[in-house]
Amino acid sequence: MTQPDLVHGAWTRRSASVGGGPHFETQLVVWVQSGTRYADIRVPFHPGAGERCFAGRSGWDGDRYRWTHAFELHGFDVPPADEVADLTSERGALIERGTFPTDSGAVGYEEVWDRLPGADGTWQALESPYGCLVRVGDHAITVVDRRHEGGRFAACYRVRASTGWKIELAIGEASELPLPGGAAPGWRVVHTGETATVSV
Repeated sequence: MTQPDLVHGAWTRRSASVGGGPHFETQLVVWVQSGTRYADIRVPFHPGAGERCFAGRSGWDGDRYRWTHAFELHGFDVPPADEVADLTSERGALIERGTFPTDSGAVGYEEVWDRLPGADGTWQALESPYGCLVRVGDHAITVVDRRHEGGRFAACYRVRASTGWKIELAIGEASELPLPGGAAPGWRVVHTGETATVSV
């Protein structure tokens, strides 16, 4: 059926909690969800700390939400496991609760996500054999991974301003990554729309 999807839009993580501990945040985290495609980029506050980025297909799996990583900054030569979590809307925020494996067993986590303004209107998802571009309104994340052919991984989060698309977060050489609004040769449009109503 067609209805507004809880996760469609652009999000920034407010905080995270691990094992029931206090909430904290050490990174600038942005997640853009366009229909069934998503991209997530994480750049730490402190230079030299680890970056993260992953993107792929996602959607509801019963009452839970599942993310499949088609592109992953870390461990690109090992197929990553899907992530599955509970998502609820609470007090104006999106709350994600799940577990992740450790050597001593599964540990619970909770993440609090705030919807970014300007995430209405045009949305699109583009894919190629080596990358993806996910855009919702004034927010877009592009991911390109050419390491299997001897190249590099690069990703960026762009925000649309009066002068065009501006890079706000980047991993690697991001300035030449494809821009929202069109597809470079070899890229295909997965889906696109003009409103926040998506098929779920």
